[in-house]
Amino acid sequence: MSSVAPNIRSATEILQSYEPTVTPAGPILVATDTSPAADAAFVVARALATKLDASVQVVSAIRPSAMPMYAFDAMPYPVLTEPYIQEGRKAMIESQMARLVPSATPWPVRIRLGEPMHEIVEDARVANARILVVGRGRHGPLSRAFGGESVLRLLQLGDTPVLAVEPGTDALPTNVVITTDFSAFSLYAAQVSMDMLAPGATVRLVHVGPALSDADAALRTFAEGYKAEAERGFALMREHLEPRGFRVETVLLHGNASDSLLAYLDSVNADLVVTATHGYGFIRRMVLGSVTSALVRSAPCSVLCVPGRARTIAAARAHAASRQTTRSLAPEVLDGELNAFSARNAGRRCSVEIDHQDLGAQSLGHGLPLVGLTYDRHDRSISLMFGASALQGEHLTHRLSACESVHLLADADGRDQVLRMIHEGGQTLLVLE
Repeated sequence: MSSVAPNIRSATEILQSYEPTVTPAGPILVATDTSPAADAAFVVARALATKLDASVQVVSAIRPSAMPMYAFDAMPYPVLTEPYIQEGRKAMIESQMARLVPSATPWPVRIRLGEPMHEIVEDARVANARILVVGRGRHGPLSRAFGGESVLRLLQLGDTPVLAVEPGTDALPTNVVITTDFSAFSLYAAQVSMDMLAPGATVRLVHVGPALSDADAALRTFAEGYKAEAERGFALMREHLEPRGFRVETVLLHGNASDSLLAYLDSVNADLVVTATHGYGFIRRMVLGSVTSALVRSAPCSVLCVPGRARTIAAARAHAASRQTTRSLAPEVLDGELNAFSARNAGRRCSVEIDHQDLGAQSLGHGLPLVGLTYDRHDRSISLMFGASALQGEHLTHRLSACESVHLLADADGRDQVLRMIHEGGQTLLVLE
């Protein structure tokens, strides 16, 4: 739209420059606590495995017991779970599996000890799971207040797409609503969902815009521009998605996003809604978007949630898998190498992923315009700067301490793709778009 500032890209500009990312090819991971709420996850996982020719693994986590230690300050301490409890949980899962998917070859089962959501997220990361399938339990306000909503917790902590299956579901979805704000995140979520639909499914791409009145001439002009921009966004999404025999429709709603989407899901009797989260950093990941939260809590159907960082990680892995050249940048020439890297790539947009041994994987940001990188020999630190420029407009600076090594990945044409910096506490990936 013409009113967009020069340094801000419109939705259609983002989609025009978007390169489809191959989703992970790891196993389907079913998480269960052996309750009836998890039953549908097994049935849907088998249907997905058949369609995708993928393996299935099962994980369950047991929270260690805690006993008060009164000798000092009545402080609780964890008590190791007895082996017979672990074996009992595994036997219950195998019984659940035999009851729900009797014709399937028994899937590997892992029992982990610790806080359940943390353990499940870690298991999915280690397995490089393509999707985490869980039963969709319903929770009341009291349970939500104490962090009982497991799906939202999995999204806050992890990077793997989560399919929360509505109780009673026994087949792949045929009536699907994909929410979109025309960002690269929502497009990636849509791409992930395409592999999980029944043949001949009806797919509705739905965007919720602001409620605008036609009474005011200025608002009417803005509304017409907004609608035209949305139509271009829908057209580009359809091009990227490759319908694959699905019936694809586009719908533009107006008003409060959560309320409009929930009402629309009811009206079309959807059996799956797809949404993306936009977690740009550790703090913002802890407060998920209101639309995602509302859909997970109140949608009348199964929900597929794809964390925004799932696309960043998939893109980084795709770049690494297809790299043609890798160079290690020697410390004695690192300042010059980073100056040259900055000169070659100034203005290119990039994503930054931080993998920290204590905090886990998190994203510093997506679509950040690169200003440059500098190296300080004295403390072996690297400073990264993003923004319109170093001298004007808002900018973001991030510093990496005690860098041990730096590696540069380039494509066959010599174009820089990924800068990997190993430093104190972990590593940081700068992925150029």
